[in-house]
Amino acid sequence: MSRTIAYCALICVACILLTVTIVMPDVLNDQNEFLKSFVNHELLALLGVILAITLASGGQIHLSFNQIEEHYKKPGALAAARRGVKTACFWLIALFLMAIVIVVLKPLVPEATSWGRAFLNAAALLIVFWNVLILVEIVQTVFAITPRVDV
Repeated sequence: MSRTIAYCALICVACILLTVTIVMPDVLNDQNEFLKSFVNHELLALLGVILAITLASGGQIHLSFNQIEEHYKKPGALAAARRGVKTACFWLIALFLMAIVIVVLKPLVPEATSWGRAFLNAAALLIVFWNVLILVEIVQTVFAITPRVDV
């Protein structure tokens, strides 16, 4: 999946979630039992596992890029790919911090305002979707690394 397609998918999902939040907030507010029980410590647990595993994978990819560059004696040849992995890892951290803010704010929003909790639940779903897109990018990077062939 190209980065453009990923951004378009992210924007489409954000627009759909925003539209549902405005038009039918009951679908995404705490009347939805799944979202009520998911957008709390469970969300942080899921994102924490994704974050921990992906950061370790990102570090390993970075080391693999170093080995490839050393083997072919072309330092900086994989700078763009390295920068992409670094950016993805930083976005995962930022998304985790955003999820913490959502989980802290959600109980402070009165239940009477169904759109408020619906908006926070929609934001949480968008964060999960964004994490999935980042995971897809990391997986594609991993599978793009080919075995080195000694010449």
